[in-house]
Amino acid sequence: MRRLAASVLSDYAAPPLKHSEELLQSLDQAAAQTAGQGEWTHLSAEIAGALREHGANEFLRLAPIAKTVHPRIRSAGPGYRDYVFRSARFTPALQQALTESPVGKPLLNPYYPLSSPLLMQHAYHLIRLLEATDLEVSGLGLVADFGGGYGSFFRLLRNLGYRGRYLICDLPAMCALQRFYLRNLFPSDPGGEPPANLQWVTQDIPRHLGEQGAAHRPSLFVATWSLSETPPTVREAIAPALGGFTYVLCAYQRAFAGIDNARYFQALERSLPQFTWRHAECEVYRNNFYLIGRRR
Repeated sequence: MRRLAASVLSDYAAPPLKHSEELLQSLDQAAAQTAGQGEWTHLSAEIAGALREHGANEFLRLAPIAKTVHPRIRSAGPGYRDYVFRSARFTPALQQALTESPVGKPLLNPYYPLSSPLLMQHAYHLIRLLEATDLEVSGLGLVADFGGGYGSFFRLLRNLGYRGRYLICDLPAMCALQRFYLRNLFPSDPGGEPPANLQWVTQDIPRHLGEQGAAHRPSLFVATWSLSETPPTVREAIAPALGGFTYVLCAYQRAFAGIDNARYFQALERSLPQFTWRHAECEVYRNNFYLIGRRR
């Protein structure tokens, strides 16, 4: 019945979106930049092909996006909702921030139809971070989002009033998609530019993280199922930069592509003794874990 209700609720007219031609041009450029990089070249081409065939107004329903950054999250959905609503850190402001926008025609959450499954999951990430540390979102000077999806976590923090510097480190194709989404969701001027506090980085990411994490404290590094899906060479370059941040939030699966993530993140914890760490399995999503740190 809930799935039927979700299907009915999610069958609404998507608003027309601007800047779709610019998005396609950016995706073509991204494909050229990542040529020869296997799955990432393929992903850029898949997204561009789906947009050309079906248009951009319902881009969150397109297969290459729905299967990666806007999933249904059916099994864990009730657990995320219940945990968030029971938490002492759940506030009226957070409940209001969970209200979904029709931009991109997101799926609606059958367990809380005012929101989407992914937005509720992001609220759960934030609640786990707030419960484990003394972080106050409004006091942050920088948030560095490593692998920013389509921009939903930025959206959640902005809905909560965050206006500090926000750095998204991602592949060129995903940065193009984030820029498109956030330009339509939060147009900041008649030209429809994204919010001015946003910055994207696709190259030399470790240097940017290392410089900005220390320069804009208190700062937060976020990597939810992103650092855990990168090759060992990328992890080795990124890990030292985390030491400059005030807070760290990582979510990861037990293993990925033959890599023992549990062992890797335990080693990462030991390599950064300047942090007080909370390391625990996610009770809602078994065999997935959180590593949350606060600089001493």
